Amino acid sequence: MRWLFALALVGIVACQHDVETPFPAGLEPFEPDPVPPLTGTPTETLQTQTNDGGFIHVYGRGDVLAPPGTVWAAAKNPEVLAAVCSTTKHTSIVGDEPQYEYSFVIHYEEDNILTVIWDDQWRFGTVEGTPDAPTLAMIKHQKIDGSSFISRSEGTIEVLATDDDNVTELDFVEHLDSVGASTDDVLRGVTHTYQSIVAATHGLPSPACP
Repeated sequence: MRWLFALALVGIVACQHDVETPFPAGLEPFEPDPVPPLTGTPTETLQTQTNDGGFIHVYGRGDVLAPPGTVWAAAKNPEVLAAVCSTTKHTSIVGDEPQYEYSFVIHYEEDNILTVIWDDQWRFGTVEGTPDAPTLAMIKHQKIDGSSFISRSEGTIEVLATDDDNVTELDFVEHLDSVGASTDDVLRGVTHTYQSIVAATHGLPSPACP
């Protein structure tokens, strides 16, 4: 049935091509996710693409077998989204930007010959629908302070309703420009974030790092 939903969306866009959904300030997408649309029976598997042009780009698209409101609520947790696979320790402060539906900042430390420290700001907002039942919601993060070894660290996760009320799509865009980092590092991080959201949605502990 997913392809029927896609055709319906095409029809809507064709009729209303001059209408765009505005993203709230601070929650704008970086670029479209180039991973092809998901087809067939939904499974909790992440499809990915990478691009190293200028700096590291990693993209992902995967389903979660749960309603959007459940997935959205599960994602609002620093421990679910923290980059535990590439850092030594972290602390978080929730609600540091009250102008957003939900927010937190994570302070990271990575001990690897030198100690690297930085802060990563996370913002959440329902774009369409309601927080209890979003049809489109955005999570956005970016480095806001810390080591010059990391010149760019930013990403988005779009939470999308599908034609099945019990299936939610997650779209990932992640950018990194950092001394010593590799595309495989970022790919593992995005994969773990997806797996952590899936686990939290189902009430399970976070999985081991891939």
